[in-house]
Amino acid sequence: MPRPLRIENPNSIFHVFSRGNYRQPIFEDPQAAQVFLKLLEETIVRTDWHVYAFAVMPNHFHMVVRAPRANLSRGMHLLLTSFALRFNGFRDEHGHVFQGRYQAKRTPTGFDVSRVIDYVHLNHVRKGLLKVEELPFSKLSSISLLLNPTRRGVYRVHEGLNFIGYPDNSKGWQAYLEHIRGVFLKDTDSKLFDYEWDVAMKAEKILLDKNPQALARPSDLPYAEIMKLDEVYTEQVIQRLMNEAGRNETDLLRDQGAVQWKLELAEKILAKTTASIPYICSRLVIGSVSNFSKHFKKGSDTLEGV
Repeated sequence: MPRPLRIENPNSIFHVFSRGNYRQPIFEDPQAAQVFLKLLEETIVRTDWHVYAFAVMPNHFHMVVRAPRANLSRGMHLLLTSFALRFNGFRDEHGHVFQGRYQAKRTPTGFDVSRVIDYVHLNHVRKGLLKVEELPFSKLSSISLLLNPTRRGVYRVHEGLNFIGYPDNSKGWQAYLEHIRGVFLKDTDSKLFDYEWDVAMKAEKILLDKNPQALARPSDLPYAEIMKLDEVYTEQVIQRLMNEAGRNETDLLRDQGAVQWKLELAEKILAKTTASIPYICSRLVIGSVSNFSKHFKKGSDTLEGV
């Protein structure tokens, strides 16, 4: 049977995680971990994800993320495929890098999102890999970005503080470290977190069984329109980039094939959207995918995973 489609919601916050195939330590090599984080940053630019927290463990990773353009599935495909190509390329290997499909657990109604952020940030501590006071110095924890604002870049780790109410300054950061230290002492093995999550999920199910409309999508959009959010955004980007280049639809038809200005435009589209290469080839009237790939800038990382 085909796998069920994942439900996308532009306003839901998900706990996303994936483990190495056969639990292999894919991130044990610092270089592999940094490549993953670099690709994650590129994916955030393409998807406009709001990533509030992350933790890269030796054989898996965790994220707390919202996808305003309802493109979590597409973005995860880009991220995991690109990393798998790099990972196997480093080792001249083939096959799956991650164990099955990634997991994306939507935060249940009434469950405090800050609890999920705490859970992700405490992964290194609960596994005995780091102490709470060491988290700010580890590039594998988003807490290091929280305490170093100049390094945050595309991440929204500071917005995670808003779920608790701490200010985004040195006092707020230190208060948060004390907060998660307290959470760890109270729930060292996350059993309390797991129990309360299950309770919230069951309560939500009971509510939905009584009234399927009780938790209507907060976007107030029909699901068919939600699924088009990313597509609409991509077209807006294409139109903007064409205007900036002084090109129009007539130019696309006149200059058919892999001409230089189209290749330059395609590279920008790939970097800023989740559009696939076949779609771009068709939209820009470039020709076949193989023709596009042959003319595209050699060594471009943008081609990976699309």
